[in-house]
Amino acid sequence: MSNLPAIRLRLFLLPIVCLSLLIASACGSKNDDQPLIPYGPVNLSLNITNQQYAALRMDNGAVTLPVKGPAGDGGVKGVIVVRQSQGVYLAFERNCPYRPYDACALVSLDRNSHLFMRDSCCNSQFDLRGQITGGPTPRPLKQYSTSLQGTLLNITN
Repeated sequence: MSNLPAIRLRLFLLPIVCLSLLIASACGSKNDDQPLIPYGPVNLSLNITNQQYAALRMDNGAVTLPVKGPAGDGGVKGVIVVRQSQGVYLAFERNCPYRPYDACALVSLDRNSHLFMRDSCCNSQFDLRGQITGGPTPRPLKQYSTSLQGTLLNITN
């Protein structure tokens, strides 16, 4: 008889705990609803003194790089490189994280301002750090590693 209050407490708490777990798993994250961007090899080297990369000589300057070669070494749909500050560069996959298997899921620099990136297919928007600023995308842009050795910027995954 002395265990009766403990049993009643457990019987009372059990449905609450189960309901909490059910709600937590049902809600989940909206990231689970979208497939991940497929893998594409990235192994790029840019001499930032070349004229075609002149935008990378100033803060918030950015350039768009295509997928190169038959095997591709520039990601899935190419790479956008952004200079944050002197010696600090960020590189992002151009494949939009929202419905990445859609043919039109391609992120580009805003043509007018060059101050943000946008996917014209779904209208997802990203700042120059690859973070979401608008649209339906559940994830920020996929980021690649960068390292600067003298004037050579290496971008890899």
